[in-house]
Amino acid sequence: MIGMKRLYVYVVLALLWIVPCRGEQFTWSGHDLTFDVPEGGLVTYNSRSVFEIQWYDLTLVVKLYDKSEADDDYMKFALNKTAAGYNMFDTKMEKAKVDGCKGYSLTGTLPDGSRACLTNVKAKKRDLAMQIEINYIAGNEKTVKDILDSFKIGKKQKPKQKIQKKGAKEKPIKPGTLEGEELHYI
Repeated sequence: MIGMKRLYVYVVLALLWIVPCRGEQFTWSGHDLTFDVPEGGLVTYNSRSVFEIQWYDLTLVVKLYDKSEADDDYMKFALNKTAAGYNMFDTKMEKAKVDGCKGYSLTGTLPDGSRACLTNVKAKKRDLAMQIEINYIAGNEKTVKDILDSFKIGKKQKPKQKIQKKGAKEKPIKPGTLEGEELHYI
């Protein structure tokens, strides 16, 4: 009887490991950038160029900037400088694999024992570069890889011109936001 219970537990754990967990998909519409994250995160910062979301064992920060000065040497230098600012050790740099982008990724250990993955990439066909910082507790390497693999940059869309009828009232925009620039999730 104990053997059957143990077998049942192993089967359930194997299914949970095989079946991917459904997360949330975020879309940064002004930049046509989408990425997936685990469910249950708390968005702690959201602006036109920076987005931060936290869980109890993981933090994700995405910073967007102009790629005009983002050559390979600069991206490597910026990663090493950021890692030095965090006092990272046991670092390893490698080429980053993000859809529609090329760049570098640096992983290492922070002084508190947690791990960090810093990634600088620039879009191949767009004037967009980004730095992705993921701080996580050891054991979340697959989640970090899944987040990085989910980043997709599309072609920047021209804003649709809204034609307003004469005498029609304008729709109010929430204070502190620009229409089309909000980061939202589906």
